[in-house]
Amino acid sequence: MRRPSPLSFLQEHLGSCRVRVQGVTQGTGFFVAPGHVVTCAHVAGAQPGTRLPVFWEDTEFEGIVLTASAPPKGRELWPYPDLAVVRLLDAPSGHPCVWLDTVPPSRDAGLTAIGFSDVYEPGSASERSAALVRGGTTKLPGGSMQELVGGEVNKGLSGGPVLNHESGGVCAIVKATRLRNTSMGGLGTPVSALRLLDADVYRNLIRAHDAFHGQDDRWSRLSDRVIGHDAGGADEGLDTALNSTEERQLLALISQLPEDPVDEPLSGTSSHLAAFFAAAVEGALPPAPYPLLDHRDVFTELAAQMLPEDGGLPYELAFAADLARRGATAGPAWQGPVQQLRDRVLITAGRLGLGDTMQRRLAERPGPEVQPSIIGRIRHSMRDRRLYHVMVWRYRSASDIRPAAPESDALPLDQAVKHLAELLPAQIEIMGGATSPGLIELILPVEALDEGFADLELWPQLPWFSLGRKQRVVVRPLERHEAPSLHAAWAERWQQLDGKAVGDMVVCVCGRGDQHQAALDASFDNDPALGALALAGTPQSPPVSDAYQVAVASGVPMMMWRRGSPACERADGGSCGAPGRRACPGNGFFTELCASLDDARRDDLPERIRRLRVDAEKPPKREGHLGGDIVLLWDDPRRQIPRSPLAPAQEGRSR
Repeated sequence: MRRPSPLSFLQEHLGSCRVRVQGVTQGTGFFVAPGHVVTCAHVAGAQPGTRLPVFWEDTEFEGIVLTASAPPKGRELWPYPDLAVVRLLDAPSGHPCVWLDTVPPSRDAGLTAIGFSDVYEPGSASERSAALVRGGTTKLPGGSMQELVGGEVNKGLSGGPVLNHESGGVCAIVKATRLRNTSMGGLGTPVSALRLLDADVYRNLIRAHDAFHGQDDRWSRLSDRVIGHDAGGADEGLDTALNSTEERQLLALISQLPEDPVDEPLSGTSSHLAAFFAAAVEGALPPAPYPLLDHRDVFTELAAQMLPEDGGLPYELAFAADLARRGATAGPAWQGPVQQLRDRVLITAGRLGLGDTMQRRLAERPGPEVQPSIIGRIRHSMRDRRLYHVMVWRYRSASDIRPAAPESDALPLDQAVKHLAELLPAQIEIMGGATSPGLIELILPVEALDEGFADLELWPQLPWFSLGRKQRVVVRPLERHEAPSLHAAWAERWQQLDGKAVGDMVVCVCGRGDQHQAALDASFDNDPALGALALAGTPQSPPVSDAYQVAVASGVPMMMWRRGSPACERADGGSCGAPGRRACPGNGFFTELCASLDDARRDDLPERIRRLRVDAEKPPKREGHLGGDIVLLWDDPRRQIPRSPLAPAQEGRSR
């Protein structure tokens, strides 16, 4: 005798989570956490505090609307996300709850929507399930909807859950039909849109959801069989990614941890955004349009990214480890959950063969205090390298990096420079104001290094203010930041400069004579202490440009030159050999630089250069003063930003 498929058992369990909601309209809802129902706002009503009957297994319970989307202003479609959370005042004990799946199903994935229908018996709602397929995506003001196609989505399904057959989780809430009494389907609101409702209600709901599934395995036992049945007995990527059981275990433990305070309600909490970047340091822009309101949101958004290319810790596991490490300083009441989370991340990392990596992450301690900065980046468009994208971050630490604005459209270089300049004043004000010298780090392609950022006058009401005299402006090479293979030598040379006088370390490089690229590369390979260069001309002028390319590839973190200057010509007619200290009689810039910065240390250099720019304006002004056109490349490898957005996971990746 043939047994029903695992999916049919899960569909039956899904039906046991269904409730009928009798609000401003008749519709469906479903249990997400003990005593808590999710439905549509156009079913329950938009006014928090509204009482309404909710029916589960033919028994009536009184519910109260905790939060709901605002109503429409007219007769148009209820605004996005059209969701509501209802709490039952005397909830039945032992009722089941669905598992929420935030990863969108892939195109053509099988779906099941459940609710009610009175088609065959008008006025009497009967249970109904609809076999559907994921179609495309429909954009509405405020967010995107999943298209549910291939079957009838009748009015009574509104507010009902949509089960994703690939993941075994509820991925959406039925919102609307496309055309009544046809098989043209309808629209579903992604479950992530719950984060657009009241933040406190959402956090309480989602934490209760995760805690419930940490104790009650009815759903997980069925959904794991569905995933195993479809995938041949194992989750996709089992050897390199967390499986669904591990994710549920971690989320259950995370739900018990103390919450961080909210101070940026429009974009999520600053701590959550910082944690997101800390765990996915290689990339990932903060998710939109849904804010990060809870630890769970960070975890699930990281889990939806591609796995690290270097085979390191999955981003969501790294985040869980960070929570365990931070939780070590929490109060005594939290020590039990924190220790359990620590144990769980170690077990999970061990299964992945990443036990040592996890031990190192858990053992990390806060480093020395770092200088905050504003980091601006101009990078080539991937489609047309003649165009450029601009982005700006506020950097407070490696775990607190906040985008100031979305990355710009592709622009010509002059417009990109102008756009970057327009973004800086507001960020400088946030970081302390124009008269409080701060660090401005500009990550630039070689063709933009001499754009004269230090001379920018960004405050029209104060035309005597220039950026380079009020702020510590440094440049950094884009090429190195986009090539991870170059980072090892970069970090070593930076360390070699620590605590040493620049005057003792700096050497002159011009690219002439025996300083051709192969010879320079050999010199850098043999001497990791070569970390501070005085370029005898701009990096855009041959043959200095050739030397600059080798220096960037060799990890040289500090260079100085005169903006726009041609390559130096030896006045005595001699040839230039390998880089040497104080060994270039033809380069006046090098001689003056050594005299002015003889005792400066690595970390002091941005401020010393700023003072030189100020000195260049003091009377009596001297033509050719060192501070008038000096450019400082100061590239701290510890100060990383997201290189580029992480590639999103393919829709429907089974978790």
